[in-house]
Amino acid sequence: MQRAPKKIRVLICGVLPPPYFGHSMLYKMLMSSSFPGAFDVKFLNMKFWSYGTDKKVTALKLLKMVKYHLIFKWTLLLWRPKYVLYNTSFYKMPFLKDFLFCATAILAGCRLVIHDHGQYVRELDGSLTGLKKKAFRWMLKRMRGSIIMGQKVRQDYEGLSDPQKLLVVSGTVEDTKGLAVESVKSSGTVNVLYFSYMSRSKGVFTALEALNRVLKEREVVSATFGGPLEGPEVKEALERLQLNYPGRVYYAGYVEDAAERTRLFRQADIFIFPTLRDVFGLVLLHAMAEGLPIVASREGTIPEIVPDGKNAFLIEKGDAQALAGNILKLASDSDLRIRMGQANRRRFEEHYTIEKYGQAMIDAFKQMEAVNG
Repeated sequence: MQRAPKKIRVLICGVLPPPYFGHSMLYKMLMSSSFPGAFDVKFLNMKFWSYGTDKKVTALKLLKMVKYHLIFKWTLLLWRPKYVLYNTSFYKMPFLKDFLFCATAILAGCRLVIHDHGQYVRELDGSLTGLKKKAFRWMLKRMRGSIIMGQKVRQDYEGLSDPQKLLVVSGTVEDTKGLAVESVKSSGTVNVLYFSYMSRSKGVFTALEALNRVLKEREVVSATFGGPLEGPEVKEALERLQLNYPGRVYYAGYVEDAAERTRLFRQADIFIFPTLRDVFGLVLLHAMAEGLPIVASREGTIPEIVPDGKNAFLIEKGDAQALAGNILKLASDSDLRIRMGQANRRRFEEHYTIEKYGQAMIDAFKQMEAVNG
């Protein structure tokens, strides 16, 4: 009787929830997909990131880095994975940490695959000088692949990496269609939902300015915000909007629970995502899964996720007037909201389910095996 061939060993270095944010949720979906069944997988859960310490170097983070690196080296030595899938942010501040892990994997003889959840590889390369730049380019040259989240990201690697090493795998979120969640829409009103990190980079001030115009013009419209606040400036701007339109602006806070998040989406009629800096925006998939029409920024791979005019109305970054105009257009036309929402649900089922994501990740590794042997 023939033995089944040994599965290829893949060590994944990333983060699982909590905290609940794009990267952690994507890895949760990966580990619940068909991917771990196709390979022999270990997951090193490296919890560096939090909303409270974002973009800050702390003593606790440095201690964690030492701890995780020791575990990482021990795993490489004893378990001997063929591939290391490493989640990198391509930001200047954590570069040395990312390089430490990636270089260790390369020098240990593992095949490094970068899981690029951003589109800032060229920005990082431009910000580095001297030995850091050389180290970064050494890492990119020796990686076996980079899993990117859209075709647009390819252009950011031009001149930095072999195009054949770039493998496009879109994101995914849990399909909440079958989730039993009570939600009651207010009769006769149109509820606009903003659900993301409430920060300048995610376009929260664009959203607040646009909704101030919309709420002034149409009494039928209400607004709901969900997500952690970046700081006092955002808090004050949100409170001003609430004071100007009593009972029409609701803040749900930082929502971790899937049922509560789903309830907020089901109570909404329009979803907005006026982000200023993003590559993919997993939150768009939540809106698509719930069949909502969308108004979003023309940023990153968003035009690949929701084609303009059919699945969403896309605006230029920071254009509050265009955001307000498209909200009003959707608020005035229930048939348009239904058509766009249905198109989004179909697109989610065709491209963004966990099953599609797991198979795409499997295919990416099979492609690398076929090239590298």
